[in-house]
Amino acid sequence: MKDEKITTVFSERLASDKSARTLADDAGVRLEVLDPIEGLTDETADEDYLSLMRSNLTKLQKANAC
Repeated sequence: MKDEKITTVFSERLASDKSARTLADDAGVRLEVLDPIEGLTDETADEDYLSLMRSNLTKLQKANAC
């Protein structure tokens, strides 16, 4: 991960982040959560598809230095 300059490990909102968190912690990188909008949660109940995808895009841009 260091050789490839990977800064972020991603997980999905509706899946366990245990493996991703372990990998991120071991590698010393950030963990970010992307939302595939497969099911809204209490946290995202007031969101819509476009707002969730914009949030995902922002996280991806930050992780990839775009």
